Amino acid sequence: MNFGENIKRLRTSANLTQSELAKRLGIKQSSYVSWEQKKSNPTLELLEKLSDIYQMPIRKIIEKDDINTEEGLLIDDFRRLSNSQKVQLSEFAHFLMQKQVQIPQKERSMSKIIEITRYKRDRLHYAIVEDEQLSAGYGQAVSNTGETYKAYTPERLARYDGAARIKGESMEPEFPNFSIATFLKTGFDRDGQIYAISQGDLGDEQLYIKQVFKEDQQFRIHSLNPKYKDFYLGEEDNFRIIGPVVDHFMELEEEQIED
Repeated sequence: MNFGENIKRLRTSANLTQSELAKRLGIKQSSYVSWEQKKSNPTLELLEKLSDIYQMPIRKIIEKDDINTEEGLLIDDFRRLSNSQKVQLSEFAHFLMQKQVQIPQKERSMSKIIEITRYKRDRLHYAIVEDEQLSAGYGQAVSNTGETYKAYTPERLARYDGAARIKGESMEPEFPNFSIATFLKTGFDRDGQIYAISQGDLGDEQLYIKQVFKEDQQFRIHSLNPKYKDFYLGEEDNFRIIGPVVDHFMELEEEQIED
């Protein structure tokens, strides 16, 4: 029995419809159906939710043939992490999957060995990235250590005043999670631009990358991803619009760069 058949058996034994179970998991019914049809697999977080719903260990939900020892150890390690660590691991896994899907399926099936494009460091462009992240979600509290690092790209960058890594999916697909955004520190200019925004006291800020519209005495903060709702910021919210985003890119891996 494969994973899809196994979770179908568990669902029917619990007298749950696909729609009911999807609602309890917080996902679309079509996403759950793809598990039973073995077209996709759930994340570790969703496996934990299934474990809670059926009151059984994840290992018993996943058939032995579908998981190897290394994967089993990863699941055990995941369950021992704190909630914030689980979020970080899930986001990093999502980042790796994004990079994987950029490779055409035909190329992946032709060979397991994929040649990595390499670049000479002195021919690359880079952004000086601050050690804080721009949230592409509902805001992420950060503490800036003041440290910086270089993020390399083969693309020429326009003039910028600051750069930070994007965290979250609310501005996808245009601004992918874990990509680098560069921005000016010129404040608000005009409606509809993508801005870096800071909210809160210095040292305890929430940083956003959002599309901004001025409406009366407030600013409407809009996400490109339709899953996220708009919200409003006004004078009482202790925020400032840092400036417009001018570039964004996925930085090169260090193994792609030659000195």
